[in-house]
Amino acid sequence: MKFLSCLIFLTLALSGCAQPVQEDVLKGAYLGQKLPGTEPVLFAPGIVSTGMNERDLTVSPAMDEIYFSVRYKTRFAIAVSKIKNGVWTKPEVAPFSGEHNDIEPYIQPDGKKMYFVSKRPVTPGEKNKFEYNMWVMDKTDSDWGKPKPVEEPINGFGSVFYPSITKTGTLYFTRRFEDNSEYIFRSRLVNGKYTEPEKLPDNVNTTKSQFNTFISPDEDFLIIPVWGRKDTKGSSDYFVSFRDKNDNWSDLINLGDKINTKFDEYTPSLSPDGKYFFFQRKVISEDSSKAVKYSDIVKTYNSPENSNSDIYWVDAKVIRDLNPIKK
Repeated sequence: MKFLSCLIFLTLALSGCAQPVQEDVLKGAYLGQKLPGTEPVLFAPGIVSTGMNERDLTVSPAMDEIYFSVRYKTRFAIAVSKIKNGVWTKPEVAPFSGEHNDIEPYIQPDGKKMYFVSKRPVTPGEKNKFEYNMWVMDKTDSDWGKPKPVEEPINGFGSVFYPSITKTGTLYFTRRFEDNSEYIFRSRLVNGKYTEPEKLPDNVNTTKSQFNTFISPDEDFLIIPVWGRKDTKGSSDYFVSFRDKNDNWSDLINLGDKINTKFDEYTPSLSPDGKYFFFQRKVISEDSSKAVKYSDIVKTYNSPENSNSDIYWVDAKVIRDLNPIKK
């Protein structure tokens, strides 16, 4: 009987080992996530928003690639998830990233180029004159081409950040100066070359610190993280300025309590179709009065909303509804 019991146990054990553990299969748009309404929710918890420090999300126009930045020790790497055979891959460090401090990926509206910002040497073996520069890659049949530094007059005049581009090719970005002030610029694309950047007006550049600005593909509104305004909800907030057909910009409008918190917010973007607003923010869950266990600590630091940055999304209607410009 003892031998028979052991035989049954061994058979069951082998049978269990023969059946692999089923993992979640991610299918459908946006990593198979339920689409948000007008209340912000975490984007892809446990996949993109994990408890690590994440920021800067961009989605390809075909909606089959998602890139975002994730912190590793003292630097960032750009991660990617792609649809292969109808299924989203687990995020991995993108082939062009991982060696240097890389942030702020952005795929332009036609999908032909990807931009990002990096501390990597512009000239191999030489120290950069300015710490951060803008890089660009062309789309190939299989993936993305070799990163190349964007030419002057974009690079070469201070550190530059957060590229975003309209359907007509106009590049919006911010430039940081020696006194650490940072302002929003734009550069028109003429005959395949970027023109001399122009600084946006004072009712858009309202302090000495606006950064990581994102232009809508139709160039009808600009999402702006700003530090130092009196109407802030906290340290830095997301604001929006709307542009009319005569290239006039509205005064900044705070995106409100649903989006902004008392903590830092600084990396906005839109889905390729403009329907959804992605944004980074820090949330610290309320502490409880009960005695903490070690397992509670581990669970917290392996979960979103633990004081590191997470990525949220919401219906972009919450932005467009603020538009004061009559159409």
